[in-house]
Amino acid sequence: MSLLERTVGMITGQDKAWRTKARARLDQLAIPHWALGRLMDLGLDLAGQTRALPPPVSRKVIITMAGDHGVAAEGVSKFPQDVTPQMVANFVRGGAGINVLARQAGADVVVVDMGVAADLSALTVKGKVVDKKVAMGTANMAQGPAMSREDAVRAVEAGIEVVNELSAAYDVFGTGDMGIANTTPSSAIVAALTGRAAAEVTGRGTGLDDR
Repeated sequence: MSLLERTVGMITGQDKAWRTKARARLDQLAIPHWALGRLMDLGLDLAGQTRALPPPVSRKVIITMAGDHGVAAEGVSKFPQDVTPQMVANFVRGGAGINVLARQAGADVVVVDMGVAADLSALTVKGKVVDKKVAMGTANMAQGPAMSREDAVRAVEAGIEVVNELSAAYDVFGTGDMGIANTTPSSAIVAALTGRAAAEVTGRGTGLDDR
């Protein structure tokens, strides 16, 4: 059985009993009912997921997955593809927006090379970037499949591996991605999964002007 199959088999729903305990605790707070909105919903989710009250949240990490997209060749992004490795270097230096937000939350940032179309070995050998490179970027999805099914599975399993490797050190995981032209395949995936038209799930992005 593959890592992906084993992991899918381990996924269960939230523990309803712990969600009930968390709701009872939140209902006792001296504030207007559910005044903090989604933050309180998140509290229920965390209690249901961790089966603990209060849920453990002190050890936090943001995992940023970096990879390039062949569809960048279609001019869908305002920026050239060589910005991707530049941004990876910025993450490592602690100079990106996510680094600032993570510092405010007391969270670490882990950068993973999933498929940057550049040689990042100088960073990976120093332990600055985790090497899970599947390929040197994807193919152009406007001209054919962006990647094979085998590579897609490998990419998902790489994410599972990263979390498994870090699971003993952290309680809460946040995820993000970096890669020039990444919003185009993201929109395509959402459209495919929801059955909605591409125009419905595509935002303005950064590649459009104000006209």
